[in-house]
Amino acid sequence: MISRSRRNLVKLGLLASSSLAMAPARSAHAALKRVLVVGAGASGLAAAHLLHTAGYPVTVIEGRDRLGGRIWTDRGWDGAPMDLGASWIHGAVGNPVADLASQFGIRTTEYDVDRLARDPRQSPTYNATGQLLSLAAVQRLTAVQDLAGAALEQAARHAGADVSALDAIQLALAGLDASEAEKARSLELFRRQLEDGLGADLEEVAARGLSEGRAFTGPDMVFPNGYGQLVERLAAGLDIRLGHRVTHVRHDAGGVRIFTTHGAFSGDVAIVTLPLGVLKEGRVTFSPGLTPGKQAAIARLGMGVYDKAVFLFPTPFWKEVAMINQLHTENGMWATWYALDRYAGKPILCALQGGTPARRLEEMPRADVLADAMRHLRSMFGSGIPAPIDFRVTRWLADPFARGSYSFPKVGGGLSDRDALAAPENGRLLFAGEATHADYSATVHGAVLSGWREASRVMRQQA
Repeated sequence: MISRSRRNLVKLGLLASSSLAMAPARSAHAALKRVLVVGAGASGLAAAHLLHTAGYPVTVIEGRDRLGGRIWTDRGWDGAPMDLGASWIHGAVGNPVADLASQFGIRTTEYDVDRLARDPRQSPTYNATGQLLSLAAVQRLTAVQDLAGAALEQAARHAGADVSALDAIQLALAGLDASEAEKARSLELFRRQLEDGLGADLEEVAARGLSEGRAFTGPDMVFPNGYGQLVERLAAGLDIRLGHRVTHVRHDAGGVRIFTTHGAFSGDVAIVTLPLGVLKEGRVTFSPGLTPGKQAAIARLGMGVYDKAVFLFPTPFWKEVAMINQLHTENGMWATWYALDRYAGKPILCALQGGTPARRLEEMPRADVLADAMRHLRSMFGSGIPAPIDFRVTRWLADPFARGSYSFPKVGGGLSDRDALAAPENGRLLFAGEATHADYSATVHGAVLSGWREASRVMRQQA
């Protein structure tokens, strides 16, 4: 099968990250600026940690009653921490998240989706009726997909702003020496891949955005004891105010004042790490208002939806596989399952849904989620498989502190939208978060790098 890894959607590149986390030299006589950080997710904590280490007085303001933002480790299943938000380190070589894990002594283990997806023994594929595809059928499917991918890369590279990924994929498939059935299957796989990688539908994604950014090399890694460990280490020693929902941000030449549901905070500068979905919603207001360029960037960028349904079973019935794929599933749901028992130590399957399938999942009652998931699993593994002991379902679009999962390049967007979103306002109001990083959007490492970028900006201003 084709790779479903998010980093497979972007160009490969190398960028040393460690230098970005180094504090610039500052004047020994200047009073340190008081910094407010809005949001205790990866970008906010990365910025606050770096500034705190450099001696700056920092207060982190967080609306949730927990740390981490879109990193969320659920520890309700004894001995099996479940990451209900971010899960992977995408490319471990030179990746700042991998480097931080090493520095903090946090154990990681390889779970490389790129590699596993191409091994039919590790990633079996079933048809709509639950029959296992033969090795020859999978090899042919992969070959067609590889050819289509190469053609798509060329089409996307020359696409205009209003050309969707669907337009480019259809153009790529039209010139392919394959049957109509093979082309239809290839289109479905591209649809699932972009739903997985960007949390969006083919019609929403700008074709030229498929080559946006860079990626780190090396295997994908996961945290057997949860991504939340990284959050906890970054947060250690920080002044963090949980349960303080930000309602208004006022900034001028004299400083910044952040108004929350539990009082106001004053500082010399603020780093705002609100997710793009929250900025789009507009419930947090700014005075003076954000510049027209930033408002336009917020409107033009897309916010994807990517949800998980995680099931704890009494016994593993899927044998020793890493992934389970099913073609032509109803409404595109339950197309890919990840077997987490290989590192979680318990029989756990996780289904990931993006774009329209994720929106459908969020609207389903809990009982319907269970029934629909089991119907698909039983079509592949038989009616005798056991029901799960328990399960978790995420709803990131409904989450008022996220309003989605991560950003994507939307049809009609501009090439400089992420830079416009990252641009400071009045030198007092700075912006970080995965959506502000032009090279590594939609990733935890992009969020971390953006936090370091803005912390470094504060320190350069101080120097």
